[in-house]
Amino acid sequence: MLLAEINSNQIALFVIIPAILWLALILIALYHISRNSSMGFSVKVLWFIIILLAPFLGSIIYLIWGKNKKF
Repeated sequence: MLLAEINSNQIALFVIIPAILWLALILIALYHISRNSSMGFSVKVLWFIIILLAPFLGSIIYLIWGKNKKF
């Protein structure tokens, strides 16, 4: 009965909003990596690969741990 009360717009918002936030998280991490001048090219490539292979977890790990590290 409860499922019948949920329309397609509500389902779309339930899917689209988290997807946009997830994409924003990934793009923010990639932007920070590309603009970090203290990071060497090989380290940047490694972070890009990590984020591409594990987008959600890689982005969070970079933003929490890797963003302020000196490599």
